[in-house]
Amino acid sequence: MRALVFTTTLLLAPVAAAEAPVLTARGRVDDSHLSLLAGPRGVGLGFLLASPPVPGSRPVAFGGELFVLPATGVLELRGAGQWQLSSGEGLVQASAQLGLTTYGVVRGPADLGLGPHAGLTASLGGPRLEALLGAQAGLEAFLRTGGPRLPVRVLLGGRGRLGPWGLALTARAGLDFERGLSATWRGDVLLALSWYGRVSEAPPEGPPTAASAPPRP
Repeated sequence: MRALVFTTTLLLAPVAAAEAPVLTARGRVDDSHLSLLAGPRGVGLGFLLASPPVPGSRPVAFGGELFVLPATGVLELRGAGQWQLSSGEGLVQASAQLGLTTYGVVRGPADLGLGPHAGLTASLGGPRLEALLGAQAGLEAFLRTGGPRLPVRVLLGGRGRLGPWGLALTARAGLDFERGLSATWRGDVLLALSWYGRVSEAPPEGPPTAASAPPRP
């Protein structure tokens, strides 16, 4: 029922560019990868850089995305850090995100915007298959049109991975609150195709063979 309500809200909402990155909007910190992003009004490139695992500490990652909206002449550069709040073991995970988004309007009256954003995402699943539910909020200001603008979003999505490739679908809907204006419904859908690099296979376990055994003295 909740998924039906969310889908209906998304379909009725005007499409808008994403205010916060999607590659860090995961309950579980993912492995490092490169991504191609595509939505109803634009395309983009992104990356996720995960820190090497450290015993006794929880995973941390940083993600960045460049998104282009040709129809409206808008460029977005957004980045965020991701901190896993849960232990990383089990099916249910949660992480927090904090970052910054920069907007550039290059068609028509030029404008430049900047603002921080934060998010909280929970997931159900494992490293290979994961369902996502989260919330995001930001605070933005623009040189020409002023502000502030407060975007609030609910996030729903899923991702899967097979070998070095991954596919994720993220849908968001919510409200934009602006000074002197009524709240506006917004929504967006993004598809991400990710490449994790070469997958190295561990050598098979078993007794050493004559070729692999160390030489005798």
